[in-house]
Amino acid sequence: MKGFLLIILLGLVPVIFAQSDVFETDGKGSRDIERGHRIASAPKIIDTIRTSAVPNRPLLQAQQNVSIKSDTIAAATIETEQLLEKYYPFYLKAGMGSTLMPLGELYVNSTRSRSNYYGFHVQHLSFFGDIKNREKQLMAPAGFDKTSLCGTFETFQNKFKLSTNLKFTSHGFHYYGLANPEADKDSIAQRYQLVNAHAEFSTNKSDSGAFNLKTTLDFRYTGTDRPIVDSLSAWRAKEQGFHLNGLGTFRTGSNLIYGNLGLRYNGYTYGISDSVLTYGDSGLVRKNTIIDLNPGIKSLLLNNALLIDAGFRVSIDAATETRAYFFPDVYLQYGLLNQTLVPYIRLGGQVKQGSLSTFYANNYFVLPNLFIQNEVHPYDIQLGIKGVAAKKFSFGLVANFIKENNRAFYVNDTLLSQGNKFTLVYDSLNHTKIEGSFGYQASKKISVDFIARYHSYEMFNEARPWNLPQAEFILNANYNLFDKFLVKAGLNVSLGRYAKVFAAGDGIELLNNQYVYNLGNIVDGNLELEYRYNKRFSGFIQINNIASQRYLRFYQYPVMPISIFGGITVKF
Repeated sequence: MKGFLLIILLGLVPVIFAQSDVFETDGKGSRDIERGHRIASAPKIIDTIRTSAVPNRPLLQAQQNVSIKSDTIAAATIETEQLLEKYYPFYLKAGMGSTLMPLGELYVNSTRSRSNYYGFHVQHLSFFGDIKNREKQLMAPAGFDKTSLCGTFETFQNKFKLSTNLKFTSHGFHYYGLANPEADKDSIAQRYQLVNAHAEFSTNKSDSGAFNLKTTLDFRYTGTDRPIVDSLSAWRAKEQGFHLNGLGTFRTGSNLIYGNLGLRYNGYTYGISDSVLTYGDSGLVRKNTIIDLNPGIKSLLLNNALLIDAGFRVSIDAATETRAYFFPDVYLQYGLLNQTLVPYIRLGGQVKQGSLSTFYANNYFVLPNLFIQNEVHPYDIQLGIKGVAAKKFSFGLVANFIKENNRAFYVNDTLLSQGNKFTLVYDSLNHTKIEGSFGYQASKKISVDFIARYHSYEMFNEARPWNLPQAEFILNANYNLFDKFLVKAGLNVSLGRYAKVFAAGDGIELLNNQYVYNLGNIVDGNLELEYRYNKRFSGFIQINNIASQRYLRFYQYPVMPISIFGGITVKF
């Protein structure tokens, strides 16, 4: 069947191609189409431009000078651990002042250790010259000597730290506040012995949820020698005091919970406690105990921008009669502009313990037999702002509003001395302090710090805040030139200071039925130059009171005029 169909198809092929050359359509006309045929030969191309069969396209060897300027890229640096500077465990400083003031210091320290440190320090300063007042009159003998010895030990372990410090000081001086160069030296001589000891133990667990403890103990002893002209050896001041404090902290997340418990004790005696003599000669006994409780919580919020430290303080004052005080203890700060501008506020209060050692430290011309009381601040409010700019400038502005009850002021005593010793008067006041500060740290070579303070006092009973300034200006600058020349400059200015006196005289005004003396201004400039010959030897020159002002730090006590120190330092 298949073969039959193939024969039929092959037969039809010539019939199809044998049809007429005329194609008829259903249209209106007909058209003759010539029968197609093939050209048997290939076409010839006539071109006047002949090309080579093999193209010749040589590479151009053209050269052009091109100048390319690129920035120089400094070689990459890798911060590595620097070799420690050679350590010298012995340091000696010795010098002499133009006003007959020998100076000596010696430091002995242990070598480097990751776990322990110990050191010893001894210092001595003496004065054998004379002092004149503003009228260039010689004052009573004004020599003094001060020698201190100090030892320190610290150990650092994985879980705790222990440190101890012990210091002994012997300070002898004269009550030279008399315009009488012939005054008996022994009758105006005084000597203090002071012992200060400090011990601290603390744990250092850093993981969250850990409890840490810090315990400190401070002990002090203050005693005076009896005057040589006094026949009774018991007439001397003695004071023992200690401060025991325990701080516990617990960290959870960004919160720190803490609790602080403290015990402050001060025992002061003078003379014979059972004496029936007059007040000035009778014995004084003061036992002063204060208990402090201060819990709180410190938190970081808002991506660490907001710091909140909220707590309170309870103080039990058992000095003369037992009293309990409650103070808020709150601090807030908020960091703006990536912590470059930080406003803050603080609200607090405290009980300041009075002691012979504190009064002596502020004015060592004070009488050793004092009626000692505690000072209470019912509130202390701070409003401030601090910040940094360009990583070189730091600044701060703060306003303090403080209520001070039972504040002690130094006034010249006329009952037990010739006015050349000081006793205490107490008063309450409202104290407003505005402080602005500025710091510039260009590099490790240059630094400048400036502080300005303004004080406003609203007294309750006293006419003036005796010996306290109304304005203060403090300027300190340091310059290091090639680690060879070191320059330190300082300027201290105090304005608006007054003293209470007990008789009329030149320059003395009557205010609220009290005699007031204008102490004048303090302008004290200091300059220190040090030349480092090498790492072991250096020399220094120190100039104090450059303006050579005979200003009064306290009434009837002019300071030394210009003095120049010179000396050397040695490391070995």
